[in-house]
Amino acid sequence: MGDKTQITTLLLAGAKPAHVFWVGLGSATALICTSFLEVIVGSRVIARYVRPAVMRLVSGVAFLVMGILLAFGVWGNI
Repeated sequence: MGDKTQITTLLLAGAKPAHVFWVGLGSATALICTSFLEVIVGSRVIARYVRPAVMRLVSGVAFLVMGILLAFGVWGNI
């Protein structure tokens, strides 16, 4: 499932065909950096204070709430 970053990268690459390499390189670098930060924060901070079962429960509830809000049009107008 694509997100706003992928759509932005697609549009930027389409608007600047001469710079497709740099757009791709910048997008890949941004993904690597954000993924690295997520792993560090998750393993060094969150894992020390939150049990995996609690994290699964919280993420499951958050996923359901966001899905319900999206389904009823309360959040994320299409």
